[in-house]
Amino acid sequence: MTDLAAPVVLKQGEFYHKKTFGPETINRGAVLLECEWNGGTVESGILMGCFFRSGSFRGGSFWGGVFWDGEWVDGVWENGFDRSGRYRPRTDHPPHR
Repeated sequence: MTDLAAPVVLKQGEFYHKKTFGPETINRGAVLLECEWNGGTVESGILMGCFFRSGSFRGGSFWGGVFWDGEWVDGVWENGFDRSGRYRPRTDHPPHR
């Protein structure tokens, strides 16, 4: 028996606004607007104006949000802010140095 929650998969064509997602979440194409990402994995989709607190960003697009912490593996960094509040343009994706 495990204490892990069942995975929640966000799919292409879905849209979420001002929602909070936890470590059991996998984004596989959904659009998230002004949401909080608290763990989990982004495989594809768009995070726009989101607060990325933790988790793994493996694909998709990140626009105008805050990348507080987590693992940046791959994806499109359009622009956003690091944990110190500094703006980072398209050419400066996480991990921020």
